[in-house]
Amino acid sequence: MPPKYARIAVERSLADEFFLKVRKIGRKPSEAVSAIVSAVLDAIEHGYDPLDMIHICRIARSIGPGRGGYEVGLNAGVLLRAYYTPKEFVDVLTRIGPQVMGIYRVGPNTFRASDAQIRETVKGIFTGIGCKAEAQGEFLTVTC
Repeated sequence: MPPKYARIAVERSLADEFFLKVRKIGRKPSEAVSAIVSAVLDAIEHGYDPLDMIHICRIARSIGPGRGGYEVGLNAGVLLRAYYTPKEFVDVLTRIGPQVMGIYRVGPNTFRASDAQIRETVKGIFTGIGCKAEAQGEFLTVTC
C-alpha cells in the first residue's frame, strides 16, 4: 500500500516560491499540490503530455474563458510574447493545437482549422506574437 503522502522533489527555490504564493491566496500548499497532481493525472489519462500543460495554461489564461476572435487572439499573442519566440510558439501549437484547439499543422508554414473562430483567434495570436498570418479558407499560412 502506498504511503499516504509522497515527497515531491523540486528545486528548493521553486518550492519556497510556491509555498509563499499559495499561502498568499489563502490556500494550504498540501491542498494545492493535491489538486495539481490530480489535474496532471487527469490530463495524462486524456493523452496530454504533462510538460505541455504549462503551455495550455498560458494560452488559456491569455485568451480568457469563453472568448475568441481576432482581437482576443491579438491581445493574447502580445501577452504570450513574454514566454515564446515566434518559432517556439509554432512548435508549441504544433504539439498542443490538435488536442486543445482543433488546429492542425499540415505543412511547414500552414495550419488547418475548420472552426472559423478558432482560425481567427490563432491568426490574432500569431500576429500578436510577431508573425504574419493569412487565412485562406480553412488554412492559415504563417510567416515568422
